[in-house]
Amino acid sequence: MSAFDGRALRDAFGSFATGVTIVTTAGPGAVDVGLTANSFSSVSLDPPMVLWSLARSAASLEAFRSCGHFAVHILSAEQEALSTRFASKGIDRFEALAVERGPGGIPLLPGCMARFACRLAYQYEGGDHVIFVGEIVEFSHSARKPLVFHGGRYGMLLPRQAGPAGEPGNLSTDDLLYQVSNAYFRTRQAVVEQLARKGWTAEAYAVLSIAGQGEGLAVHEIVARSWQLRGQPVSEDAVRQLIARGLLHEPEPARLRLTPEGRLAVMELSALRKASEAGVQGDLDPSEVQLLKHLLGRLELR
Repeated sequence: MSAFDGRALRDAFGSFATGVTIVTTAGPGAVDVGLTANSFSSVSLDPPMVLWSLARSAASLEAFRSCGHFAVHILSAEQEALSTRFASKGIDRFEALAVERGPGGIPLLPGCMARFACRLAYQYEGGDHVIFVGEIVEFSHSARKPLVFHGGRYGMLLPRQAGPAGEPGNLSTDDLLYQVSNAYFRTRQAVVEQLARKGWTAEAYAVLSIAGQGEGLAVHEIVARSWQLRGQPVSEDAVRQLIARGLLHEPEPARLRLTPEGRLAVMELSALRKASEAGVQGDLDPSEVQLLKHLLGRLELR
């Protein structure tokens, strides 16, 4: 029996960032078997071999011990939900999944970053795990970005930005402030240009965006909130103009709300904003966009 603290040792192992895989096989009675695992490694190029390990306590151990073939799927950044599904207990992990069939009838999952169909070559006892070594009989891979696991959490790979750091005291293009402000103004400019083409001003957009929150704000409150939204306040005249156009009304004294026409205008403005955002995102894939939103949301802005 080891004298190490099990939780501490698990945490130490977890400091090593890994990819995430799902390993599948065709079990007894042609029942598909699969589970999430990050204990995967390449072994050899000639012959082409990989290995992974499974806890001796796993319910699927005998299925993998007796299988002729198995498949290792390296998951892409968009497949976190699939990883969670194959790590869950008490469910049919293959329910409603469109699978292909590989050697020996093993189930192959689509949309992965890479996939290896293997012949079971060796299995070894490894403490509380069994190590499976497979010889690759067919494989595929794509340019998708990988799903990453570190410290008990999912993540995604963020490429390191190369380039000079700049002189001390100078604002370089590698500075966080530069990157955030540059991204903001580029994104905002795209929205402003779209608005102008449709006859909307940036002030009108700001006022309707704030009024669309449905709280019933006074004119001076809309002006104050616009400072947070766009870095400068809107004029009271801009608010009054929208009232005159029938897009805002005052059902309560000094409390502005959208009219039905105003709600339609907000829907149009939201569509314009989304179209502008899509253009600015360029080559970013959906997982990168979600990561960007997550990181920006964690900034300590005071």
